[in-house]
Amino acid sequence: MQTNQYCISPAIVSEHFDDEVIIVNMSRGNYYSLRGSAALVWQGLEAGASQDILLSYLANAYSTDEAVISEPINTFLEQLVNEALLTKGPQSQTSPLPTCTIPKPFTPPVLEIYTDMADLLTLDPIHDVSPVEGWPIKK
Repeated sequence: MQTNQYCISPAIVSEHFDDEVIIVNMSRGNYYSLRGSAALVWQGLEAGASQDILLSYLANAYSTDEAVISEPINTFLEQLVNEALLTKGPQSQTSPLPTCTIPKPFTPPVLEIYTDMADLLTLDPIHDVSPVEGWPIKK
């Protein structure tokens, strides 16, 4: 059975800044930047939209055909699943999607991945130190 519904992983936090969404995966320590259509996809996922509703929403926002955007959106959703930002599951739409029309042509969503702060973001200073030698000696 193939599901077309996604849930945002509980291990992540996200914040919107103007036209960008920053996501932090607390379990992996990676952080991500979403802009343009990627940010709009995330906004739809936060509202609990299914894959079908997302495609319809984006096609309407970019005034284009769903067939044109289907493959890049599906690829992007799989990338979010592979990064453990989403899980496939039965979440239903919890809030309405905002009405928007983007005056720009559709560009495929891009997931920008940053791993340079992974050690700091996954740092557990209390439990990762040696119980005998103490901080800063790791176990």
